[in-house]
Amino acid sequence: MIKSIKVGPQKFDIIQRDPKEDGMLNDNSYGYTLDQGNLIVIASDVSESKQKVTLVHEILHSARMIMEGATKPKKKADYEEWEHHFIGIYENAFIMIMQDNPDLVEWLAN
Repeated sequence: MIKSIKVGPQKFDIIQRDPKEDGMLNDNSYGYTLDQGNLIVIASDVSESKQKVTLVHEILHSARMIMEGATKPKKKADYEEWEHHFIGIYENAFIMIMQDNPDLVEWLAN
């Protein structure tokens, strides 16, 4: 597993923890992201393929935290407006993450 990732202008460290020793993982979660500490935690007791899926999931959380602007649709906006809001967050973030992290791309592809 890679040790860190660049998401936009910020670096997130990536660590693995045993769910028996981490209360955030002992509720059947495979990982979590701490925005305040720029930390991604992945459960150490899951298969590598599940670690990859979990890491991508957590990277998308970090991308939303960083890329989401102050302009959000109103709570009662229709589905299409919300869908485009979130796609707009991820479209540039996804490309930046792939370009800035070739080790991540290689690890995910293998």
